[in-house]
Amino acid sequence: MVPNAAETEVRLAGPEEADRFSRFLQGFLSANGFPFVIVHDTPELLGQLRKVVFEDAGLSHKFASEWLNQRGTAGSA
Repeated sequence: MVPNAAETEVRLAGPEEADRFSRFLQGFLSANGFPFVIVHDTPELLGQLRKVVFEDAGLSHKFASEWLNQRGTAGSA
């Protein structure tokens, strides 16, 4: 199965990162005019997998990029 261009997979390390992801998602939605988004939650999988799906592929790519940038700087502060 080929992944949809508007889908981003996020694997969370634990409860603290899941909380940070939730706050990031809320801020991202607010900053981008509250676009339609679906978050598929599969906590039974190792690593707490989330699939974030936007109707707009460009917005999905922006989300993925900003999450990766934010995630990369979280441990260096």
